[in-house]
Amino acid sequence: MDIDALHSALLSIVVLSKKLRSVRENLPVKDGTRSGVAEFLHEVERDLQITKATLAGELGFTLCPRCWPPELVTTDLEGRANCPSCGEASHSGKAPDSKHGNGRFN
Repeated sequence: MDIDALHSALLSIVVLSKKLRSVRENLPVKDGTRSGVAEFLHEVERDLQITKATLAGELGFTLCPRCWPPELVTTDLEGRANCPSCGEASHSGKAPDSKHGNGRFN
């Protein structure tokens, strides 16, 4: 599989994960608890997040070493890296070093 196909697969995983989250969050709550379907969708979403992190790491994207499952680190307009999930930012102007080595998820 070439790099463009892998990148396309990564984008598809991100979109699918967001759609599953939306469905799960909009399921009705009965007696303060979610149904078994909601729990199943939560597990599927988490599995997709791990898959996304694995693939992103293989493609060389930087991952947040503080989150589990690891989240892709973004860079703002000033070049500072931050994690959209936990909000941690690197003030050194580069992405934080990952305990997984070079921002890769193993």
